[in-house]
Amino acid sequence: MDRLPVEILTKIIDYLTPREQVQLQLVSRRFLSLARDNNLWRLHCYEASWASKTDAVSARPASESLLTSSVAPLSSLGPGSLRLLIQPRAQPNGDGSTRNAERRSSWGRRSRAAAEWDPSYETEDVDWYSEYIDRHGPVSFSWLQQPYTVNESRRKKEFCDVKGMGLFRDWSSAREDKVIAPVDNGGVVIWDLNYSHSNSTQTRKGRVVGASAPGILLADMSGRSKSTAPEFTNIGECVSVDSISRRAYIAVGNVLNEVDLETLKLVSQKRYAWSIFAMSQETDYSVPLTLATTLSLHIYDSRLPAREEEAEISLRCEREPSPFLSASSIYPRPDSPYFQLQADGHPPHRIRSPEPSDVGTNYAPLFQPGPLSILHPPAPHVNTILLAGRFPSILSYDRRFFPQLQSTVHSGGRLCGLASIPAPKFPVSSDATWPPSHTIVACGEYNGKGSLELYDLTSSAAETNDELSNESSTLSPPRYQNRQSAASSKLLSVASHGTRVVYSDSDGNIKWVERDGRAEVRRFNINSYNAAAADKHSSTEQRGSNETSGSRLFPNRSSDEGDVARKILPTGANLTGDELLVWTGDRIGRVRFSANTDDSMDEEDDEVFSDDGLDPVSQQARRRSRQEEKMREQEYSEMMRRALEMQGDEVIWMGRLGMA
Repeated sequence: MDRLPVEILTKIIDYLTPREQVQLQLVSRRFLSLARDNNLWRLHCYEASWASKTDAVSARPASESLLTSSVAPLSSLGPGSLRLLIQPRAQPNGDGSTRNAERRSSWGRRSRAAAEWDPSYETEDVDWYSEYIDRHGPVSFSWLQQPYTVNESRRKKEFCDVKGMGLFRDWSSAREDKVIAPVDNGGVVIWDLNYSHSNSTQTRKGRVVGASAPGILLADMSGRSKSTAPEFTNIGECVSVDSISRRAYIAVGNVLNEVDLETLKLVSQKRYAWSIFAMSQETDYSVPLTLATTLSLHIYDSRLPAREEEAEISLRCEREPSPFLSASSIYPRPDSPYFQLQADGHPPHRIRSPEPSDVGTNYAPLFQPGPLSILHPPAPHVNTILLAGRFPSILSYDRRFFPQLQSTVHSGGRLCGLASIPAPKFPVSSDATWPPSHTIVACGEYNGKGSLELYDLTSSAAETNDELSNESSTLSPPRYQNRQSAASSKLLSVASHGTRVVYSDSDGNIKWVERDGRAEVRRFNINSYNAAAADKHSSTEQRGSNETSGSRLFPNRSSDEGDVARKILPTGANLTGDELLVWTGDRIGRVRFSANTDDSMDEEDDEVFSDDGLDPVSQQARRRSRQEEKMREQEYSEMMRRALEMQGDEVIWMGRLGMA
C-alpha cells in the first residue's frame, strides 16, 4: 500500500466511511496526511449538511418522481418496490459495479457542489477535519470548578457565584489560555484552560489556579468611603480581557476596574455617572476600550494618565452620595442632579444625559437607555464601533469622528448580542489578509420570540491611500431576519464558531446554524445533559436518601433547576482544544466535542472539616442541620424558578396584546 501512488490511494480512501478514515490515520504518517486531506473532509461536511439533501432532491430525475407518485397503495407494494421508492438510485446489481461506477462518475460533481456550498470566505483558513468533528462528533459538558471560601465558624465551604466571563488568549506555542471572571465577594478568579497534552496540565484543566483577595473590586482608590457590596448588573458584557497587556477590565456598578492578571491586584479605577452595561471585547487589532453606560458611550484608553476630572468626580460623589444607578434600576434617584423635573413637576419623558464636565471626558449621548452589546469588527474595519441594546436600531460610530453618530440601521427588535463573521484571527500574522466585507450577526427578541439577524459590513478605502487607517465602513440594512425558527424564546448570546453561527436562548438551548441563519446544524441543551449526568452518577454511586446526586455534581443547586447560557464564548482552538465556554449567571461550563467526560470536575461534599472527635449526638445533629439547610435551599430555588417562569409568561402575553 505504501508504494501506491497518491492518486490511487486517494481513490481508495474515498470508499471508506468517515469513521474508517479516522482509524486509518493511526497507521502511518503518510496515511495520516492522506486521510486528513482538507478537501476530503470539506466534502464530508457538505454531504452531511442540509444543502446536500436539498440538492439531491432537486437533482432527482423526472422518472424517479413518477415512481414516487404512483397511485398504488404502499401496502400493495413488495419489499423491492419499497426500497426503490426510498432509495431509487442506490439499488446496485449483484456485484455492485453500478454503485462503484456512479461513485466514480460523481466525484467531480460532488467536489464542485462542495466548493459551491463552502460557506467560508476566500481568505479564511478552515480546518475541515475539526469542522466535521464539531458538526457531527459527540458532545460532552462539564462545569468549571466552583470557587469557594472557607467559613471557619461554620466549618464548611461557601461557594461563590461567578458574575461574568472573559478569556485570556496565550498566543505562544504553550497555549496556556485562562478563564477570567469576577465573583460575588468582590474578587477575581482564574481557571486553567491549558491545551497541552501532558498529564499534569490535563488534570489541572478546568480548575481554579489563581484567586485574588476578596473585595479588591470593592476598593475605592479615590479615597471615598468603601462600598459594602458589589453592584453587578448581571446583564450585558461587563468583562473584557486584553491578552497583550495582560489586563482585565471589570465593570462593577458605575466603576471600571483595571486588574493586572499577573499579580491579581487592582491597577486603576474610573468612575462614570451611570452604571456600565456593556464593554467591547478583544479583537485582532489594538484599539482603546469602548464602554456603554445607561445613557452614554465612552472610549477608555488605559495608556493615558489619570485625568484631573477624576478628582472632581470623586468630590462631587462625596457631596452627592447616591446620584448613581443601582444594579436593579436603569433610572437615577429623584434627588440626583441628573434628574430634572418638568415645569409641572412631573418626571421628564427622557432622562437628560450628563454634561461633558460631569463625565470628565468626551462621550456620545444615547437617546434611549439600555445598551447591551458593543462590537469592534475585525480588520479592516478598525475605526468602526457598533452598539446594540434595548432600542430598535444598531448604532454605528467612527472612532476618528467620535462622538458623532455616523449612521443607524433599523432592526425593530430588542437586541442583546453582536458578533462578526468570520471571527477575528488569533494570532495575527504580519502578512494577514482580511476580507473586504464581513457579516454582522445580531441576536435578541422580537414580539416574544427569538430573532437572529444578518447584516453586511463593507469597507471602502480612500482613493488616495489604501491603508487600513483610512478605511470607512458601512453597515447595510438587514439582509436576513430569522424570527420564526430561531427559537421560541429570547436569544441571549451569539458568536461565530468555525463556519457556523452559535447562539443560546432562554430555554437552555445552544444551537448551531449555517452562516445563512436558516439551516440548523445541531443543538444542545444544558439542562438535559445535566439531568443525564446526574442519572448516570446516581446509578454508579449509591448515596443517602436525603442527598441527591445532582447536588453533589453541582453544589448548592437542585437537580431540576433550569440553567440558561447568558454568554457563550468559543475558544477558537482546533481539534481537542476547540471548546465553547458557557456562563449561566453564577457558574461557567465547557461544551466539548468529545466523548470523554471530565469526572474530575465533580465537586466533593461541602464539608471542609470532618466530624471526627464529636460525640454521636453532635454528629447526628450536625447532619440533620445540613439536610434541613439543603432542603430549604432547594425549596427556595424552586419557588424562585416558578416565579420567574410566571413573570416571563406574563411578559410574553402582554407583548402579544400590544402592551409591551
